[in-house]
Amino acid sequence: MAKFSLSRYDTQARVSLGLALLSVVCLLGLAVLIFQHLDLSQWVITYGRFRRLAVMGTTAGTILIAAIAFGMGLNSAGQRRNDKPLFSWLGFFISAAVICLALVLFFLFSTRGEMYNM
Repeated sequence: MAKFSLSRYDTQARVSLGLALLSVVCLLGLAVLIFQHLDLSQWVITYGRFRRLAVMGTTAGTILIAAIAFGMGLNSAGQRRNDKPLFSWLGFFISAAVICLALVLFFLFSTRGEMYNM
């Protein structure tokens, strides 16, 4: 069998953890995009058209990457042929946390955001 095959559960565990860590990096980028223009005196996030599109795209990408990692971690976690179950569980829980935090950040952006005229 090929060394890198996604049908193997240990490979799925490694890929799940790698994608989960990549989604954490994307989540940090999303947080920077949102909190960069946070006005604490009025508790408002100001944005332009392109920042709104960047936040929406980054949110979608983060959730997509984390959802793939979540599914792979869940699929490979309890398999007998998986010799790296810790990687599966880490990928599963990290990606679940990233999905929740990305949704919270997007909700914050959509409720507290105000568009300014360019």
